[in-house]
Amino acid sequence: MRMRFDVIFRGVPRYVLTTQENPASADDRYWRSIALAPLQERFLLDGTNFMHGHVDVHLSAWDSVDLTDPTSSDGRVAGDVAVAWTKYHRGPWSVWGGRRFIPWGAPGGVHLDGLGVEVRLTEGLTLDALAGRPVTPAYGSLLGGHPGFDGVTAAGGARIGWSQPGTFSAAVSYLEHWAAGIPVRRIAEATFVVNPTRWLNVRGEVSWDLLGLGIMQADVDAAAWVGRTVEVDAGYGHLDPALLIPRWSILSVFVTRTYDEGRLRAAWRILPVLQVGAEGAMQHYDVPGVDASQQGPQWGSRVEFFVRATSRDRRFQFTAMASHRDDGVHRMLLLRTAGSFPIWGPLLGALEAATALDDDDFAAPRTSWFGRASVEGPVAAAWRLGASVDGVRSPLAASELRGMIHLTGRFDVRLGGRQ
Repeated sequence: MRMRFDVIFRGVPRYVLTTQENPASADDRYWRSIALAPLQERFLLDGTNFMHGHVDVHLSAWDSVDLTDPTSSDGRVAGDVAVAWTKYHRGPWSVWGGRRFIPWGAPGGVHLDGLGVEVRLTEGLTLDALAGRPVTPAYGSLLGGHPGFDGVTAAGGARIGWSQPGTFSAAVSYLEHWAAGIPVRRIAEATFVVNPTRWLNVRGEVSWDLLGLGIMQADVDAAAWVGRTVEVDAGYGHLDPALLIPRWSILSVFVTRTYDEGRLRAAWRILPVLQVGAEGAMQHYDVPGVDASQQGPQWGSRVEFFVRATSRDRRFQFTAMASHRDDGVHRMLLLRTAGSFPIWGPLLGALEAATALDDDDFAAPRTSWFGRASVEGPVAAAWRLGASVDGVRSPLAASELRGMIHLTGRFDVRLGGRQ
């Protein structure tokens, strides 16, 4: 049984829209900041092989309260359960129930309150089936309202897969989602991973919308190793946002652009402790049913360079990245650098800085800056205490200062048997 318990205190300003009369300026007319002091707790538990090795349990939950006004009824007390499920397994079959994240069946996976069964038909061949109600757990540390599913909604599906570790694996799945008495999604998904040689790995996935009769999302990537120091990756991706939006959503009526991307990446480990690399990509945008002359820019690009360094004992780590992105309308230059290092004994420090610069005007409102300084160290056998300070300049705030203190406990307990 493994447990982790985090206590986090953040000082975070929250911006809300205001309509106060006789504003002193245009900024006062639209935005104001209110003070928040949310104290958040997170708890994770993973237990396996209870009841003579047949039961597993998993739990992840959080809660938060605003210390500036803990009795307020305007959303300053919040919390949620991310996952909470248990599984009974015996021989080739198992059943589970509760809130669980299912990584297959739909692009990005689905959270489900429901029941499922898993059966190993033969060595390597497995069958999964499930049914329940889709949910949207909240993970944010800020307090207030969170999106979720309302009304009657249900989902169910099945998956069959074959796995030969280190050589080949593939799976085909089907997921159906109903809301308000009508089917809003019927998705078929296929995935595969193949290693034809020791130096080549190919993986891919494709998701079909059986209601909209189109490909929602597709990705294929091939990674090859040249010697032991150079890795080359090539990939292709396709995304149709209109098919990702449920049909009961008002957003589904708006015109969206399909997105295709071809990418190439290379990384070279110059030394055991130093790696450099570059990635380039081209994107093509298209609005189905709209003349090309009325669609606007149809091509975009992304170019990135990175360097990573680490000491042999991994107590010192450094990374830097520069990326230029152009979607045909806006051009941005992204720069990021981060490093962690020992300060004294077991005490560790970290520094991070990032900026997003508007190509047309570096001083434009879209330009953003971010900086962070952190420190962390042990305070007891299973506990670590850390703190960080962030400075931010963004389109929303001309300047913003945030602080955080976190206390983390980790426990690994073995019940029964020998230690």
